[in-house]
Amino acid sequence: MVHQKLPALSSKGCYIASSVGSKKLHRLVEISSFFSSASASQSNNPSTSRPKFALPSYIGQSQPVPKTTLPSTPPPRHPQQDHAMQQHQHNLADAIRPSYQSQTPLLLPNLLCNCDAIYFWRSSDYWRAAVGEDTPVEVEVGKSYNSGNRVTLRFGDYLNYLALGVEQEDKDYEKQQQQGGGSQQQGKDIEEQQQAEQEVAYLAQNELFPQVLSDIPTPNFCESDEYNVGEGQLYHTMLWMGPRHTVSPLHFDPLDNLLMQVVGWKRVLLFPPDKLHESGDVEEDSKQNNQILGSNEQPTWHYAGTNGNQYNTSAVDIENPNHKEFPNFKELAPIPYECVLGPGDALYIPKRWWHHVRSLEMSVSANVWWR
Repeated sequence: MVHQKLPALSSKGCYIASSVGSKKLHRLVEISSFFSSASASQSNNPSTSRPKFALPSYIGQSQPVPKTTLPSTPPPRHPQQDHAMQQHQHNLADAIRPSYQSQTPLLLPNLLCNCDAIYFWRSSDYWRAAVGEDTPVEVEVGKSYNSGNRVTLRFGDYLNYLALGVEQEDKDYEKQQQQGGGSQQQGKDIEEQQQAEQEVAYLAQNELFPQVLSDIPTPNFCESDEYNVGEGQLYHTMLWMGPRHTVSPLHFDPLDNLLMQVVGWKRVLLFPPDKLHESGDVEEDSKQNNQILGSNEQPTWHYAGTNGNQYNTSAVDIENPNHKEFPNFKELAPIPYECVLGPGDALYIPKRWWHHVRSLEMSVSANVWWR
């Protein structure tokens, strides 16, 4: 992989080039400065071993997501390693197949530990060089990615915004250390968190830039049915990039999902699907949901489709639920699975499983949806 050659290249003052757009405009990044800053960042940043901030507690009970560790880490891309790469792909398919067949979530720690994205994606210089500052991106402004206020920005401007967020994050961490953290800060932290959530800008659910697709491996089973993990039809590879406090509210997707964490940390809560959304047919699910909402029947625990939300998105803020407005959530919600994803971790989220995702610090993730 490219990152494995950086020490030798940096000593020679070499350069890395990436193609941008159809005109193949080449932008150069001096590897010597990039590699030294990236290495220092990884060695000095507490987030590489654990989240900098305390985990927000879920108001109810939760259980850990089942996990498995592959026999070996992903091998480097090299012509002489073709057999090892093929074996790794089969090991990955064998690991995830039982969970796919039972439609239960699975945590895969350190799945991406040897891919280029882990080394490159924490550098804004790399993103500027690979993608280009003038590339337009769509950003959600507000409390969560479905807040409705979606704007188009220059990618370079969004990277500048993220840099300011990281500066504030470092100040918050220093303040937390000085004050000792702990429960005495919890009330203030919640108040500051709620205020921050009204102001975040989240680069959510954008197609991953083609210039960096090769940085993060797409499992072969997403594109081939020979692995017997679905039909092998890849639908999308998406990018999620945002500051601390970004939230994906409780929702479900109609396709199987592999969420891959690259930079920073995220907390994920997962609830099993209910009978309302068992069909797997989007139009049928929406029709059933509308029938319930239009009748005298009690809504399900997630209250999806109410308060202006789509049929696959809950109206309940599960981190701070209003039990008076949503009494069925307290009475009927199942015990969720919970996990924290760090750099290199991946999480299999089966189709139609409800999930809520919170960034614990500045975060970059990718995911693949396949059938």
